[in-house]
Amino acid sequence: MTANLMSDRTTRNLRIAGWTLAIALLALPAVAMQFTKEVNWTASDFIFAGVVFAVVGGLFELAARASANIAYRAAVVVAVASAFLQLWITLAVGIIGSEDNPANWTYIAMVLIAISVSAVAQGKAILMARAMLVVLGVQVLFSALHLIDGHFTLVIDLFFASLWFLSSRLFARAAGEIANPA
Repeated sequence: MTANLMSDRTTRNLRIAGWTLAIALLALPAVAMQFTKEVNWTASDFIFAGVVFAVVGGLFELAARASANIAYRAAVVVAVASAFLQLWITLAVGIIGSEDNPANWTYIAMVLIAISVSAVAQGKAILMARAMLVVLGVQVLFSALHLIDGHFTLVIDLFFASLWFLSSRLFARAAGEIANPA
């Protein structure tokens, strides 16, 4: 086993920890509702959160099956985390004003673009690296459009852009490690 690959035991432990975390996060609002009126989730809120956690967890599962390469798996975690955060924040409270502001659709579009270019890349590390650069470029473009429109979102847009960049570099590293095993 090389240092670039994750062991089956580590993979199994991380999968268990990930699904346990998802269940705990889903249970947290139910527990909080017992102690405060500030948290008031409906059944549809729990269903939506459950679907989102299942999709995110499913993507992590696919990454775990696609490659034992640590850089590849880390790249997927960073990309999925970026997409998840953009979607979650936008739908929960909105990044630009309230969640009802139409400008927030750019963040939902980012998630759809990331999914689309990833599908085209078919999970191939070098193509995924390029796909994440495309997503980074669109994120920067949307940030410029937000500024032109009078919305100062530069800080959060740069945060997300840095995640797309990190994911791209990790995929590129995974591609290099696959082509030239240590």
